[in-house]
Amino acid sequence: MNIESNIKNEIKRINDARGRKIIVLDDDPTGVQTVHDIDVLTRWDQELLREAFDAPESLFYILTNTRGLDAKAAERINREIACNVHTVADESGRSFTLISRSDSTLRGYYPLEIDTLSEEVRRLSGRGYDGHLIIPAFFEAGRVTYDNIHYMIENEHFVPVHETEFAKDKVFGYSNGDLTKWVEEKTEGRSHALECLVISLEQIRKGPEAVKEALLEAANNVPIIVNVLLYEDMDVVSLALLQAEEQGKSFIFRTAASFVKSYAGISDQAFLGHERLIARGQEGHGGIVVVGSYVQKTTRQLEHLLTMPGIVGLEIQVEHILDPKGRMQELERVIAEANQQLAEGRNVVVYSSRELITGETKVDNFKISQTVSESLVEVVRSLEVIPKFIIAKGGITSSDVATKGLGIRKARVLGQAAAGIPVWLTGDEAKFSGIPYIIFPGNVGGDRTLLEIVEKIERKS
Repeated sequence: MNIESNIKNEIKRINDARGRKIIVLDDDPTGVQTVHDIDVLTRWDQELLREAFDAPESLFYILTNTRGLDAKAAERINREIACNVHTVADESGRSFTLISRSDSTLRGYYPLEIDTLSEEVRRLSGRGYDGHLIIPAFFEAGRVTYDNIHYMIENEHFVPVHETEFAKDKVFGYSNGDLTKWVEEKTEGRSHALECLVISLEQIRKGPEAVKEALLEAANNVPIIVNVLLYEDMDVVSLALLQAEEQGKSFIFRTAASFVKSYAGISDQAFLGHERLIARGQEGHGGIVVVGSYVQKTTRQLEHLLTMPGIVGLEIQVEHILDPKGRMQELERVIAEANQQLAEGRNVVVYSSRELITGETKVDNFKISQTVSESLVEVVRSLEVIPKFIIAKGGITSSDVATKGLGIRKARVLGQAAAGIPVWLTGDEAKFSGIPYIIFPGNVGGDRTLLEIVEKIERKS
């Protein structure tokens, strides 16, 4: 047995023996893009949390959707979850670990969410964390960290994330790709770059013991930057973390999706085949693709999808839905056409017009974004024909379609349709129960990936 297999087996052994729950607070629905056969909750009331604590799996997700909300709402939701989780954990006598899963291109509410969770856990338990690990690597989509610089791999080129369109985000933008300096920027100087604890690639490749010794030095919730290029590196870090925790250390995590798979010991699984991407009994209907993301990658993917023979593109004009007088007329037009085309067996793409309309402030931009998302949700909510599949493109869009459009309370993660593209099975309570819901992140895939998934469903090459 090779070293990598030994490390994976030891990770699984420790997790099985501890019996604690690993709870991932996911700021949009795309974070389950590396796991399978686990539950994701879209609510966090104590009754639903008890179900999750009673389930046999050691891991579950809670969809918070905080990346699509304002800062006050994000803080409130994280406090509510921490309080309810602590109550249910106390009742069950089980320990838990919190992972704040966010974007692999560094967008989201850091340090707000880590600060809020850490404060609430300290208030409720009387114990603080020794460190919070920052691990934005997401290998499936070509996101890696080396010498503290976080990169996107595009066409075999390593591009620092601060040089990409994602760093110019209207709400979560930043100027530093060096994660130590990014921490200083985001904390507004509260945590100085030189104060960060760095886990280097050189340390990792000496093995778990070297990493564990570094982690044992952590104190006072220090930011811990982790450099990783491969899952083998991540597995070394995960084992070292588990061993350090067994020696009394306590950590909280701000990570992308790859860390969860490694730390929780989730096995590999092949991409889902055609038969698991289509709803049984609905083969005669069309499927629907809902596109809200405005990043350039999504727009290119949409353009390719619209070239597919027989597919019907329905564009929602954003300037019309921002006008209270024109909104309902625009939506009624799209809804009527979507229902007719689905009933006749044609696949439909509903998408917001591609010209990005922005306001003067972050609050204005949030309102515009929410209005667009609410309009896409209204289309899904008004469907009278059960589609044979649903694809939602973009984090905010996919979250709102799941919770507001489909009414999902709890879903089962089946796996992935392609690298980094998760598939949920909707629950009994959903508007359309037992159908595949494909969540396509805005920043994942090549230009043809969206087209290729629809072709896979239709068994076309």
